[in-house]
Amino acid sequence: LPIYWTVKEVTEKETTSRPAPPFITSSLQQEANRKLGMSARDTMRTAQKLYEEGLITYMRTDSPHLSGEAIGGARRTVEERYGEEYLFERARQFSSKARAQEAHEAIRPAGSAFTDPARSNLSGKDRALYEMIWKRTLATQMADAKKLQVSARIEAGECEFTASGTRILFPGFLRVYVEGKDDPDAALDDKEVLLPDLSEGQKVDVQDLEPVYHETKPPARFTEASLVQRLEREGIGRPSTYASIISTLYERGYVRRQGTALVPTFTGFAVTQLLERHFHYLIEYGFTSAMENALDEIAY
Repeated sequence: LPIYWTVKEVTEKETTSRPAPPFITSSLQQEANRKLGMSARDTMRTAQKLYEEGLITYMRTDSPHLSGEAIGGARRTVEERYGEEYLFERARQFSSKARAQEAHEAIRPAGSAFTDPARSNLSGKDRALYEMIWKRTLATQMADAKKLQVSARIEAGECEFTASGTRILFPGFLRVYVEGKDDPDAALDDKEVLLPDLSEGQKVDVQDLEPVYHETKPPARFTEASLVQRLEREGIGRPSTYASIISTLYERGYVRRQGTALVPTFTGFAVTQLLERHFHYLIEYGFTSAMENALDEIAY
């Protein structure tokens, strides 16, 4: 008997995506590494140059807070470039999840009228990093992106197959900025994957069938971006020290770069084992964080 391919079920779900917070030191280093291939030290050196030229605010900060001047500048630029429908309904403000030192605001274009990257005298990595900061700041004040996720279950005899797609109903902040990913094999989920119009009970012809092989993989090696993210999560160091920590790993031969991955060397293994065996009482991931919390308690 011939096998007919029949649509068993079609489900649609509307979802909303919100923009990421404006850059702080750690997120700037992570995103510059993912998108531009820049090391933490190169990122900070370039950001220092942009700051000295008066193009961005101070680049050593762990506060995602935006000043009224910054919000006003971002909202004016969005309205001029993309229209009022792309503005979020109100000024969007961000706060830090952790107890942040808020002496400085987030990293964003300086002033109340942001310099357009296309009209600046920047080039190369200077231009690329500034444009990334400029776009991310604009995105914070833009409307949410609305997407429609479609999933279909298709029967063929005793077998059942699935197909899924995504249609962007309103791009919102995606017109300006899509956040990078640590895993290069993971496709950005903000791209459209369109399915044809399907309805339950419909007979369909198969054009393409892809068997997906799955295997469990070990955790990926650290990249500079994911290492900075881990340092921040563990409370190790401060925003101003992430670049020097990673540079020290290279300079002392504890790690080597293989593509974007950081691979520990035999020297790194030996030093780690020495510390764990003989100086274990000095190794505590939470030391910096605990000391800072204690000092904050004294200050309060």
